Amino acid sequence: MTAVAETEDLQKRRAELRRRELLLILERWAPAYREVAGDALAYVFEIAGADEGEQAFLREHVAQNGMPQVVGRTADEILEAGRQANAASSAAFLAGDYDRARDLIDDARLYGALLETEWVKLHRFIAAKAAAS
Repeated sequence: MTAVAETEDLQKRRAELRRRELLLILERWAPAYREVAGDALAYVFEIAGADEGEQAFLREHVAQNGMPQVVGRTADEILEAGRQANAASSAAFLAGDYDRARDLIDDARLYGALLETEWVKLHRFIAAKAAAS
């Protein structure tokens, strides 16, 4: 994978992770704020630091799918899912399934088991190994 292709791939993955993060924040916080404050989306936007485009994305998602009705996973459950994704990524990598390993690294990042810098380094490492194979 060339440096330009790698950068483009990581930019696409970063954008998709942000959309998934917005949905995770919606899942975690909207039901609780709906119960006490009414306009849950305004609070979700604030918690997420959502820009106008992200707010439009969330509004569209809610219009199509409805507002989550029950509080989503706890912070501990989300972090555990990230740890499991990170471990599964290692197993996929060792099995030579590099695409799956990269997807699972994305999950680990989304769920808080990896820092941004770790996420980038792991993607580069996996991509280099895949290119050498």
